[in-house]
Amino acid sequence: MKTYCKAAILGCLATGAGIAAYRRWTIRMPFKEFTRYALYMAVMDDEICRNELEGNRIGEEIIKFPPKPETLQERYHFYLQVNRKRSRRQIQGEISAMEQRLQESRQYIGQPRQQLDVRFT
Repeated sequence: MKTYCKAAILGCLATGAGIAAYRRWTIRMPFKEFTRYALYMAVMDDEICRNELEGNRIGEEIIKFPPKPETLQERYHFYLQVNRKRSRRQIQGEISAMEQRLQESRQYIGQPRQQLDVRFT
């Protein structure tokens, strides 16, 4: 009887430790906050691409983006997938890097467009 009692107690302790470890290492972010981060990243990424690339040429083709609602939806779903495994701290770090890049990309607004070379290595 004592061995069954000890086994039950050890089983309960192991289960409790497992639950505590699972809660400690899983990302618990409210869904609303998660989707807001994904949308914010999608809007910034779209704006960065439009600032840096739109109107430039690759070969004989001029880079032209589709309307914003189409590209934003695709980028939003992309960032939902990418951010699934990231923590809040990682996402916030990525957002701050994107904000910095957005500031840098604004220097291309109103600049003459360039001929871009594309090479695959």
